[in-house]
Amino acid sequence: MIKPLETPNIPKGRVKTVAVGTDDPLLLNTLETRGISVIKTLESQHLDNRVSRHTDMLLMNIAPNELLIDSTQKTNIVKYLTIGYSVIELKEIVASPYPKDSALNSLVMGDKFIYCPTAVSDEVLNRAYEYGYKLIAVKQGYVKCSVCPLDCNSAITDDESIYKALIKSGIDCLYINKGSVQLNGFEYGFIGGCTGLIDKDKLLFNGDISLHSDYIKIKRFLSEHGIKPIIIKGRPLTDIGSIIPLCEEIF
Repeated sequence: MIKPLETPNIPKGRVKTVAVGTDDPLLLNTLETRGISVIKTLESQHLDNRVSRHTDMLLMNIAPNELLIDSTQKTNIVKYLTIGYSVIELKEIVASPYPKDSALNSLVMGDKFIYCPTAVSDEVLNRAYEYGYKLIAVKQGYVKCSVCPLDCNSAITDDESIYKALIKSGIDCLYINKGSVQLNGFEYGFIGGCTGLIDKDKLLFNGDISLHSDYIKIKRFLSEHGIKPIIIKGRPLTDIGSIIPLCEEIF
């Protein structure tokens, strides 16, 4: 059976549908050869053109069957409805510069909602309250960009404020250095923005994790949590606005 993820961002089975904001043939081929369908995030004229298709800025999986989307993603609504999601269009426009570009850039991890109080949309925060999530406030506005969740209680981040907040909340978190993830036009990208779980025990990297300066630490941490890295060999890690799993196969 294929259905929306029971837990946003954290699949319990093999992922069958993802949302990504790129036309890159290497990544798309990696997904498609694994039987994963792709819904491509649409370009937003309101965002800096370097991040104008970043999924983690334009879409958020707030609950098992519910997506929050920016108004620029209207054309994709039918696709989301077809795979079993209800869709809420954000009244606020996601737009550059910061912090308005981060209105949707929060993260659900199990029963926890990680967000930046000065950046998150009130609409998003209200939904988090309604679902009864445990709220974890951080200083970094680009939360989803900065966090690579492995399961409901473990993650990797390259942001110190997020690391401290997650550790304080009892989440097993690995803190890594910035600089090894590319983002065209910027000094660096983020670890969450170049990754996404494609199975309960497989994490896809848009690039080669062995090229990361903290590769040994990352490899050990993934192994401790039973996660196998899936890579695009020989290619620098590149932030594309996250690989967001939407549907999974449950037997």
